[in-house]
Amino acid sequence: MYDWNALWHTHAGKQQRFASETLDINQLAPELGATLHRAARNPHDIAVYDHGDHYSLLRHDQGLQLLRLEKRVLFDIAIRLVTADEGQALALPYLEVLVDNLATGEAGSWRAEVRCSEDGELLTNDALLQHEQPPLMDWPELSFADDARFAAALSDSWQEAAEAVTLDAAAWFNAEALEQHATEPPLDARIQQMCERYAEIVRREQALLSRQFSDEELLLIAEVLRGVTFESAESCRGLWLAVENRLLQDELDRKHGVDGAALLRQLQQLSYTQEVALIEALAPAQD
Repeated sequence: MYDWNALWHTHAGKQQRFASETLDINQLAPELGATLHRAARNPHDIAVYDHGDHYSLLRHDQGLQLLRLEKRVLFDIAIRLVTADEGQALALPYLEVLVDNLATGEAGSWRAEVRCSEDGELLTNDALLQHEQPPLMDWPELSFADDARFAAALSDSWQEAAEAVTLDAAAWFNAEALEQHATEPPLDARIQQMCERYAEIVRREQALLSRQFSDEELLLIAEVLRGVTFESAESCRGLWLAVENRLLQDELDRKHGVDGAALLRQLQQLSYTQEVALIEALAPAQD
């Protein structure tokens, strides 16, 4: 359910001395007025007690220590730019924010289409996407939506994800613009600017990816790409599926001497921008 050890260290400094070192931390339900939710498996492990609205974590750490955690703040936030149709009836690409709280059973989602203005700015709900603060979001289904700790966590999560989200969106719109104007020379100033921006985004990602994949893995991906065509910006998403198919059919991992399962895991973690960069670097030129 949770990484209790990680939660313990995340809230370091908030633990309080509970009682004597000699107490069995798996036998304290009466003293705490709670039920044992997770038993400690060894003398250095964490026992978790459920009080209904909060958990008590106990651990032998320079004496028996107790940490109280409210369930309503034990949420996870995931932020991504969606670039493939997932049945949401929204135009691509769109921004998706998911919030889950396993302790309370609450879950919420917020989605908004992303578009590119005439000036090349990224907008969602007609507001400029900014790295410093998340877009305005509404969470009527979450009981902790108005909690300042949720607002702070959402802001932190957004700042961590913002660069990847905006890079992915920029790559999407630049690729889309290039497709629409590929047969309409000469390029006007705005399209030329987008071409240059697209090239710089791809160049930066390629420099990073060249360190992430071995030469043998890159050769394998290049062989897969010789048999794949990309007709739209959307079709660039899901490169790992094409690689997986060739691994199953032709055992390319054995041919190139690579760990196929590890390669698939790496490819599944790529952002849209990184997938585009790999395709641009390794796919054969189209006539």
